[in-house]
Amino acid sequence: MYVCMCKSVSDHQIRQAVEQGARGFGDLSIRFGVGIECGKCVDGINALLQECLSVAAPLPPAPAEAIPNPAPPTATPAPVAPKETVPAHAWFAIDL
Repeated sequence: MYVCMCKSVSDHQIRQAVEQGARGFGDLSIRFGVGIECGKCVDGINALLQECLSVAAPLPPAPAEAIPNPAPPTATPAPVAPKETVPAHAWFAIDL
């Protein structure tokens, strides 16, 4: 079913965008351009978005024992840039 007639966006496209990470109306507006022509779709898309977000399960937090302790940073010397040699006499040729 089309939820935005101006941009020909369906409810399937909105659901797929939520599955891919869209979390707000702004995300959908940027992706599809919905809500910028006539604005009649805004309420319906917001309702569909809230429905999709309530069904989507949030990612569980990673267990603390699964995260390894990072190694302490080691001091590495900064790279030394080679010295540039400057010619004694510089000249330029301009071809007109």
